[in-house]
Amino acid sequence: MTQYVQERVEKMERPVIAWSLLGAIFALLLCYAYFINGAVSNMVAAKALRGDILALTSKAGSIEAEYMAKKSSIDLAYAHSLGYKESSDAVYVAKRPTAPLSFNR
Repeated sequence: MTQYVQERVEKMERPVIAWSLLGAIFALLLCYAYFINGAVSNMVAAKALRGDILALTSKAGSIEAEYMAKKSSIDLAYAHSLGYKESSDAVYVAKRPTAPLSFNR
């Protein structure tokens, strides 16, 4: 058993294997740092986008409230002040009923 371990240790002492293992470990550490950096930057970007979404949502709400206020202020007197007149002849448009749907066999 001791001879087996000694042979394995001697093999590991070869510089090619040792430098290869160190290079692989270093490459894995670089990959780890790269992906962690990507995850952190994505979280920061998501937080910034959430703030933008909140700002746009509140802006849309204020625009909608302004629209509702302007819509409620429109009445017949306002239309007459803009030059609109009531129509003397009313025209109605209606669609003729169609036949009910059925399966073609």
